[in-house]
Amino acid sequence: PVAMGNSNSACKRCLRGEADCPGNDGAFDFGSRLVVEVDDVSDSAATPGSEAAPANGSAAGEAVGSTESESLVPSSGARLLAHAAFPFTAEEASLAWLRANRVLFLMRGLPGSGKSTLTRLLCQLYPGSTVCSADLFFVDPASGAYQFDADRLKEAHEACNNRAYEAMSCGKSPVIVDNTNVRRWEFQFYIDLATRFGYVLLLVVPKTPWRFDAQQLANRTLHSVPLEIIEQRLSSWEAAHPTYYAWFLQSADAARLFRLARDFLDCLASSATGAPEPLPQLPAGVATAEPPVPASSGRRSKSRKQRSASPPQSPAPPLLHATAKFCGRRGASQQELVSQIDYHNRPDVQAALGRVFCTAVSAICVTTRTVSFKMDLSEQQLALWDHDVSENEAPPGSPRLPAGSRAHVTIATAPRVPAKQAGLDLLAALQQASQEPEPGPDELVLMTEWGFARGCGPDTCLLTLDEPIALDTILASAY
Repeated sequence: PVAMGNSNSACKRCLRGEADCPGNDGAFDFGSRLVVEVDDVSDSAATPGSEAAPANGSAAGEAVGSTESESLVPSSGARLLAHAAFPFTAEEASLAWLRANRVLFLMRGLPGSGKSTLTRLLCQLYPGSTVCSADLFFVDPASGAYQFDADRLKEAHEACNNRAYEAMSCGKSPVIVDNTNVRRWEFQFYIDLATRFGYVLLLVVPKTPWRFDAQQLANRTLHSVPLEIIEQRLSSWEAAHPTYYAWFLQSADAARLFRLARDFLDCLASSATGAPEPLPQLPAGVATAEPPVPASSGRRSKSRKQRSASPPQSPAPPLLHATAKFCGRRGASQQELVSQIDYHNRPDVQAALGRVFCTAVSAICVTTRTVSFKMDLSEQQLALWDHDVSENEAPPGSPRLPAGSRAHVTIATAPRVPAKQAGLDLLAALQQASQEPEPGPDELVLMTEWGFARGCGPDTCLLTLDEPIALDTILASAY
């Protein structure tokens, strides 16, 4: 057996995190990072719709550093328990990626589930975190005392909304929303903010075994929430299935791809012969106009008009991604719906959320409709790759492409052209290049500083890069 918090008592297989080790109960090595005895920690709660009172008694300010949260940092060699083990808490690559980019941690969980304990852990791992919680509204800034007032609950959530808006409109990161978020409408406002301001969204539900056990939750709350209230909230819990799962690029890598695509389009335009006509127009890369106002969260906001009238101080960078699984098609068949739910519930998918994957882009596909980069998936990514339209469904007589050939990063589409067209255009170009290794007499052939470009039909150009561009991407979901 492994002695938690004492790496000297753990065998080497445990320290490597090998799942089949008899001494490994799901905890794994975290080097000299953190240990969280989640079993011994109780979140506090007030009433349905309010969340854990902050343990440090801080007001609505940066929830960074406190006596209680500092106790989570033990001596060197401690290990992180499985209840608090996520890629974004336990893997150095994920920590580095998320510290360098805009991220929203959206917590979900009933009072007593361990949600606010995770929030304190995130504050330790990500210095400068901005915590947004309705419960902060009920903390006296002078004394640190928590006094819940049900009559002011609406006001508390409005203050939480405003705090998140102010932080994200200025580009602060990470932002952590620590509310119960039992139903979709309760956190839709924060989803809209993430979309509006270019934040990667990580929806975090505690892994504690009792997170859906009403009796244990009631026993663990510090504000004596009645069991029947906990049961009522549990019965209202809504599954949150995303629109798609994707590997998101870092903002610096996104800017690099935009520059390369723009330079290549300029090169094509100046070549005069054989370039697709008309060439699609690339977006500026950074929004210059005020985006649409986010949809209502279900709570009427007195200051919503004021928020929407104030432009963001830091414009949102393009949030480029390669889709792993699309789950939001309207009019999906029953079979498609089952496939989407099954994918969402896959343990390997859930375990990979927030994990960094090393990959590369190896080609640019330009048509009159779309501009995209071909992404070369790793073996680990291929295991998560799932598309309803298979790249192996080639026309009769056409060669079958390898799995994952459709993986791409969409850079631009023509007006009224759906984003999925970029993947279809890429597949068509790869099919023709595979079937006809040499371009036709009337097709574009161009040697560029980046590689060899050739025509693949009258309206398509495929540039194969001499040196693929390595990328660190993170798996997340969009709603």
